[in-house]
Order: sequence, then structure tokens, then C-alpha cells
Amino acid sequence: MSLEELYSYLRSSIDPREEAAQRRFMGARAFFNWAIKRELIPYGREVKILDLCAGTGLAGAALVETLREWGYNAKLTILDRRKEDLMKVDEWLSGETDVYGAVMDCLDDLTKLGKFDVALLWGYTMPHFDPYQAAELFRNVAKVLESHGVFLLEEMDRFGAFFYRKGYREIVMEVRREDYSVISLDEGYDPIRGVIRRGYYRIPGFEKVGEIETRYWDLAGIAGIGKALFEDAEIITRRKHGVIHVGDVIRLAKPLR
Repeated sequence: MSLEELYSYLRSSIDPREEAAQRRFMGARAFFNWAIKRELIPYGREVKILDLCAGTGLAGAALVETLREWGYNAKLTILDRRKEDLMKVDEWLSGETDVYGAVMDCLDDLTKLGKFDVALLWGYTMPHFDPYQAAELFRNVAKVLESHGVFLLEEMDRFGAFFYRKGYREIVMEVRREDYSVISLDEGYDPIRGVIRRGYYRIPGFEKVGEIETRYWDLAGIAGIGKALFEDAEIITRRKHGVIHVGDVIRLAKPLR
């Protein structure tokens, strides 16, 4: 089973018609409004936004809508491997917006997409990247940001939650539906890549539907890699921004040349 097929079981709702996704959208708008007030996001006549691993473009569209309320135009590029999700971005947008969807991986060559003022990685995506891939991702983003550009990542401190506070479990109920459930099992650790492999099984029947290699990142680890490629690295905790439905946010600014 491909990663995309496995996610059809696992991923949280990002459908614009779903209530949970709508709450996430409004939370993102509230956070971006807070950040613009504090001049943490560059703004101007037209802001060029790159939304990475975008899904339906929830985060990018939320920033577009927030900038629109402030009187600024935006040009949005959304990037994901699932074309069917990218095609839903218009459902988030209230007005006419210049939107380009790219079906590609964020570790591919992003320079072909142009230059941007803001890059987003929203939705707790970093566990999909091992440390080597994370460094490559950050290099990719740094190359396509303008000198004043900002990279915003929504994340959580998984190392603290799972290991320091001992929340890690070998068996996890991932999805529960009326006719089936999906559980995940710990199936080993790769010390070379620093990832834990988890197998996913559909029950009843105990049918293996796939596996994922996961890096349990801490916030400082992510910001530390970013500091090698950006002049500024800041962790904006949930307590600091105070917005419901938004996690901790890492802000990397002014890519080093």
C-alpha cells in the first residue's frame, strides 16, 4: 500500500466541508492576524506565499484571507503529492486569488516555482522527515525565499511528550470507525536515520495496511537546523500566541546567502 493510500485511513480531516477542518482554518487565520500585528510576517502590495505539503491549501488560504482583510493582495502556490486535495483550495477562498497548484514533493527542486515572501509548513508534518531530509528541506526553502522572507512551521515537541513525559506507546489505536479500526505497532528503530518504524494494521482481520518511518522531533532540534540556514530562529509557543487550534510555531527568517 502506498503512503497516500495509508493516509486515506489516518490523516485528520482537511476537507473544507468538515467542521474540524473549518476550526483549523479559523485558528490559522487568528494566528496569522496576530503575527501580522507584530510584524512577524512580511507584507506589502502583493505577498508571494508558498504552502508546502499543503493538502487542501488550508494554511496558505488562511494567510491569503488574513492579508486580504489587512488590504494586501497575495499570490499563492500550493504544493502536495495529492492532486485531488490541491483542487479543493478554492473552497477556502472568499474572493478571486492568483493560485498555482504544483503536484510535487517538497524535497524536489523548488526553484522552478519562483521566489516567495512566506513559506508555510502547517499541520505537524515534520515527523515525515528524518534529520537529513529536514536539512535538505530547509535548504530548499531558503533558496526560494526573498532576503526578507519567513518560513513558518506549525509543530509540537514530540520528544518531550513521548519520551520525557513517557507518553510513548508500543501499541496505539490510530483510527476507530463503525466497521473497522486501525492500530499501529512499534516495529523497530533505525539509529542511522534516527527514525522509528511503525506498522499499521486494520482490524478485525489484522491486515497490514502500511508502515511509516517517524522522527519524533523536539522544537529546539528543528529550530537548530533552521538556525544554520536562517539568520533568525524563534519558537513561538502556544502559550505565547494564545490561539486555539494552532500548535507551537517555529519562525525562521532572513535566509543566509
